Amino acid sequence: MKYICTNCSYVYDESSGDEVEEIEAGTKIDSLDCCPVCLETDGFFQLKEEVIYLDENTVDKVELEHLPDINHDWINIEVTVWNNSHPMEKEHRILSIWLFDEYWDLVEEKFLWIDDDTVVVFDDYDLDEIEIRVRCSKHWIFGKKFELTY
Repeated sequence: MKYICTNCSYVYDESSGDEVEEIEAGTKIDSLDCCPVCLETDGFFQLKEEVIYLDENTVDKVELEHLPDINHDWINIEVTVWNNSHPMEKEHRILSIWLFDEYWDLVEEKFLWIDDDTVVVFDDYDLDEIEIRVRCSKHWIFGKKFELTY
């Protein structure tokens, strides 16, 4: 399983360990006294890799608070999560926002920290279709697809 430190966004994968930090493959998260990068003692959350896709018909409250919206001005793609109202606290926050192209290839990822706004700006890469994915420390990954018009 994969885990992320909510303090510094370090990702730990139990199956591969961490050669740089001298943690053997197979070492369980419970065996670590703290984050090997920032030394935080109680800030790991399990990462789920499944994407929950949202659309304009989304009504579930948990899904709505992760709903990305975009403002595209042909220079930038500005992404706002839930009207910038998602909590940004140690135990519950948006960890990162990803921009994928129409082939589901990762174009760019932005990391967010405690007390950041849930608004990020990506360069316009002349893409016709994009997918925005939002990773929440508490509720996993949410995605929404957009068509861009020029």
